[in-house]
Amino acid sequence: MINMTGGAGHATDGGDALAAIWQAYVHLRFPDGRLRLVADYLATSARQPGTVIVELDPYTVHRLLQAIRLRPAGLRELLARLATAGMLTQVHSRDNEDLGVQTLTMPPQPMTSTLATEPGA
Repeated sequence: MINMTGGAGHATDGGDALAAIWQAYVHLRFPDGRLRLVADYLATSARQPGTVIVELDPYTVHRLLQAIRLRPAGLRELLARLATAGMLTQVHSRDNEDLGVQTLTMPPQPMTSTLATEPGA
């Protein structure tokens, strides 16, 4: 996974830019369904400004469930799909009441063999 906690330039610019890139990558990877809506919410409304950190406390989870019209089990499943894809990493979990602190992450990008063997690559 690519560490997205640090960014170039000002911290606010870096975190916001990385979150926008993450959001676009999720859209490419998962083009349909509620997973895109959850990703949009995580990258914009739930994310701490200037960072790639999302604190999924009970209040934020409630707002997310209301906005996406999703049940808690469905949200946990979608978050697990993002985590399995290497796009979400849990940093801290307080208790069973909340989903903890998450970081938007990017999986490593595979390099195709044609790019690796071209002259000058």
